Amino acid sequence: MEKNWQPFWESLDHLLEEGEVIIDRPQGSLHACFPHVRYPFDCGYLALPLSESGEELDVWKGSGAPTQVVAILLAVDEHNLELNRSLVVGLNAQELEAVTDFYTQIGLTAVPIHRTPESLRLLTERRSVRRFLDLPVAPGLIEQVIELACWAPSAHNEQPWRFVVLTSSEAKERLSQALGETLRRDLLAQGVSLEEIHQRLERSRNRIQAAPLAVLLCLCEEDIQASGTERQRRGEHEMAIQSVALAGGQFLLAAHALGLATVWLCAPLFAPEAAQKALDLPPSWQAQALILVGYASERPTPPPRKSLSEVMLYR
Repeated sequence: MEKNWQPFWESLDHLLEEGEVIIDRPQGSLHACFPHVRYPFDCGYLALPLSESGEELDVWKGSGAPTQVVAILLAVDEHNLELNRSLVVGLNAQELEAVTDFYTQIGLTAVPIHRTPESLRLLTERRSVRRFLDLPVAPGLIEQVIELACWAPSAHNEQPWRFVVLTSSEAKERLSQALGETLRRDLLAQGVSLEEIHQRLERSRNRIQAAPLAVLLCLCEEDIQASGTERQRRGEHEMAIQSVALAGGQFLLAAHALGLATVWLCAPLFAPEAAQKALDLPPSWQAQALILVGYASERPTPPPRKSLSEVMLYR
């Protein structure tokens, strides 16, 4: 069972509130033993009124909120066999990295223990996994994932998502063959060589077959409001697509939270009729994506992310 760390962090906040942070190594000052190294941010210690141990707890202080501990920094001095513990207050991730580098410059090995809630870590630790262990996924577990996905928001609360769970090799083979035939025709029209087409189709087929199960994410067109002008109907359809995508994203996070790995494949979007026919789906179920699910046999390296300056504007 996952441990609730919130009381621990709240206790550190209480220590910070009861004590006084004395800054004796201000930002820009030189280290006493390493005069070529400057403190990147204010550093001091926490003075507690009733402390009898005489031990001082270092504090790194930035320009952020001064009343909450955002991390604990542990720095090991292997030469003197010492462990330095510091509270980190008001530093963001980039600033904390600068403090970690500071310890490296003075010969210590430092690692931060972040306060980041487990729920937020799920957002940064989820990965797209394409290789799975040969282990089945229990029906109850995938049903739990889908139930959680269905809590996603949707336009007009229409909940237009539908999930088709493929567990048998036969069902996965029918779908992969149908998607593959559409892909083959598209690639031929693009002038791709027969050899490359064969390789791509085999890679796609093997990927689907190797997954313990696959979930076809569909949009139910019967749930879409059909009244209004052409522009309004088009908008309603786009809102339904957005709603299904929200449920799909929530599916990925729910699966990750429950120990499962996933990868999102867009192939059904280019062959919805073929997918519908291969799996004998209701006419109103329009395929949007295929999610492969299982237990990861790999831990992919996190891909780079664009900086906030590239994706955000204030107006």
